Amino acid sequence: MISSITANLMVESVTATLDFYENALGFARMVTVPDGADGIQFAIVGRDDQLLMFQERQNLGQEYPTLATDQVRPGITLFIKVDDLAGFYAEVKDKVRILADVHTTFYGAKEFAVADNNGYVLTMAENL
Repeated sequence: MISSITANLMVESVTATLDFYENALGFARMVTVPDGADGIQFAIVGRDDQLLMFQERQNLGQEYPTLATDQVRPGITLFIKVDDLAGFYAEVKDKVRILADVHTTFYGAKEFAVADNNGYVLTMAENL
């Protein structure tokens, strides 16, 4: 039985990504794995019992050669449901690059979308 699914996003710099998710979106650092030098090759962050993982591009390509690439090319978007869209928007709007401002969708949700520091699109949504 599946008990959870957590995205592991390929990133260029785990350190820079941690900075974005902690300072712009209010996530907390849960786990980090050093890269053997002065950096971090893997991290898990969490907020409100939801987790995301980040893995450095070169390390991820070594672990799974099929994912080896010369640069991060975001190929997914994350759809994040929130309970208080207006409050979350007010919390993050001055800290992120807004791709789509708050709007109501045809399927009955209020949404806005932002880009993270790696180019991943994060859509925040609240059911009406």
